[in-house]
Amino acid sequence: MLYDYGCESCDYMMVDVHQSIHDEPLTTCPRCNQESLQRVIYGGLGSFVKEPKTIGGLADKNWKDMGHYKRSEIEAKSKQKKLDSASPLSSSGSATSKEINNMSQSQKEKYIITGEK
Repeated sequence: MLYDYGCESCDYMMVDVHQSIHDEPLTTCPRCNQESLQRVIYGGLGSFVKEPKTIGGLADKNWKDMGHYKRSEIEAKSKQKKLDSASPLSSSGSATSKEINNMSQSQKEKYIITGEK
């Protein structure tokens, strides 16, 4: 049988590798010598692709590929941001409800967008 292999480390592709169906799959990439070679499975009308197809999938892949220290740095910044903003209203304008009620529609729109009275 003919198999294709793809390296997850360096994206090297091996095409039409002749192997018996009973042979163990290759694992060592000939280009980067990493144990990250995977058989590319084809079948039916389409193929099974490991690459993300959605923005969420791409975000998950990028997060997974990111180093441990970088992820913990981002998580720490996120926690600090949450602590810094005690209330979601703390960063909004300072008008009282009476002042808001006395505003015209255009003043209210400006206040919502800019936070200025």
